[in-house]
Amino acid sequence: MDKRHLFQQRWTQQWRLFSKYLRYVFNDHAVLALFFLLGAAGLAYRNLWQHAPITLGTKALLLIILVITLVIFKTPANFLKPADPVFLMGDETALRRLFKTATLYSAVVNGVMQFIMTLLLWPMMFRLLTPYLSVVILVTLVLVITKIILTFTAAKRIAMYRQAEAGDMIDWRALIANEEKRLNSILAFFNLFIDVPGQRPSIKRHRWADRFIHNWPGHRQNPLVKLMVTTFVRQSQFAGVWVRLTAIGIVASLVTTGWLQTALYAILMYLIVLQVLPLVASHQQLVFDHLFPVTIGQRQQAFRFAITPWLILTIMIWSLVGFATTPSVTLLLQNVIGLVVVGGILVFWYTNRRIANTFRRRNSRAFTK
Repeated sequence: MDKRHLFQQRWTQQWRLFSKYLRYVFNDHAVLALFFLLGAAGLAYRNLWQHAPITLGTKALLLIILVITLVIFKTPANFLKPADPVFLMGDETALRRLFKTATLYSAVVNGVMQFIMTLLLWPMMFRLLTPYLSVVILVTLVLVITKIILTFTAAKRIAMYRQAEAGDMIDWRALIANEEKRLNSILAFFNLFIDVPGQRPSIKRHRWADRFIHNWPGHRQNPLVKLMVTTFVRQSQFAGVWVRLTAIGIVASLVTTGWLQTALYAILMYLIVLQVLPLVASHQQLVFDHLFPVTIGQRQQAFRFAITPWLILTIMIWSLVGFATTPSVTLLLQNVIGLVVVGGILVFWYTNRRIANTFRRRNSRAFTK
């Protein structure tokens, strides 16, 4: 490996890996759903921009959002690997060059992301804070420069030894741990759609959920139900997807109404089911349930029992928040009926087909091999 072009090689390898997994994330159905979701979000944002009340509370809320953007996309990358300190022990210059170049790259990327996020908030800034373009540009520059400084500061803080006598030494172990954590957080997202080799999802037991798991509907009829529900609760990816998309639906309730709100709910419901669907096969490498005589129908039934209560809870939350925002019985019935119909189609038809196709392909490959 050419040490002079170490950063370029590592950057190319990592993005080649990401591009391989991205085609599984942005498949035809997901792209179509995201297209409608972004369109609806843009329309809702335009309505909010045109009708947002100009009060002290809304101004303070916008300032808080601007500060929160500084926390997003601030983790620095360094592209280090665990073997680097040993393999390049005799030439630490190459590692230092890689660290400095990667930090500069991270600062530029994070600064660009900060500019994009701030640019999206320009309409609200013009409406709520100031009508002057020069002031808005100045605030944007301050935020971008602050994000760049935060990125450099974070990289330096990670690389520094805590001992005062360490001098100019760099804590390569801490940098490698930080890079592994950053990379695992990205691969954990891809792992929801495809099995990423070597990716181990974080598992944590929640004692408060044990009672719900033991009394979950259908667990006596189908033993796989309890296994899937336990996986959903204890693996952060699945529960995190449900929490995040449900929270996005709550935000959509606050800024939309009418058929736009119902359509947005339906798209988010589809995205929840789509991203939780890998739950069906997530436990196979742990308990090897494919060694037992489990039929495709039993897997389909177990997934329905495991996911339906979560979807019902989501429908209740969205409907109640939507009704609290727009007190209309007609809109409430429209949302409930629409979500029940969409959820029923997804759970009883769409997921059945996806599960059947997935396990038939796996079984045919196993027998041909």
